[in-house]
Amino acid sequence: MLARLKTRTARRRTARSLYGSIVARARAPVFYADWGVPDTVQGRFEMIALHLVLVLRRLAAEGRAGERLARALTEEFVVDLDDAMREMTFGDLAVPREVKRAAAALFDRHQAYGAALDSPAAGDTAAAIRAQLSYLGCGEALDANAMAAYVGRCASALAAEPADVVLAGRAAWPPIAA
Repeated sequence: MLARLKTRTARRRTARSLYGSIVARARAPVFYADWGVPDTVQGRFEMIALHLVLVLRRLAAEGRAGERLARALTEEFVVDLDDAMREMTFGDLAVPREVKRAAAALFDRHQAYGAALDSPAAGDTAAAIRAQLSYLGCGEALDANAMAAYVGRCASALAAEPADVVLAGRAAWPPIAA
């Protein structure tokens, strides 16, 4: 019983570390200043979701251990959303509903970006990024092609990481600029 609790605690710590890496990367100024993602709550959510999807896809390749870490990572995301919404003074009754919407949005992003990354057609990732971020109103300011190239580099770098490194909570983020 105690060993299981220690394992669960270690997994949460690993997920927290991995989530911190995702959030740090999602805050890179290039997304907002150069590539046209609005520097708003919604824009930052989208960048976190994009990076989270990339890591979740990588963890899916690691079987049961990856699945468990992916679950813990998703829980960290939900806890962070809950905390952030409470700090933004959402009402106590609204927080669960909004967290549920955000989790559903993450699921949508996972499907859309996953399908685009799995597609052999060039331009699918850029189209998926444009479609997912269209509600932000960034229009022509959004450099979806640069973002798509970056997402491809991230997916490749994460795929090249050894399983033990990824399962230890370390993500190999490539340089943002090509």
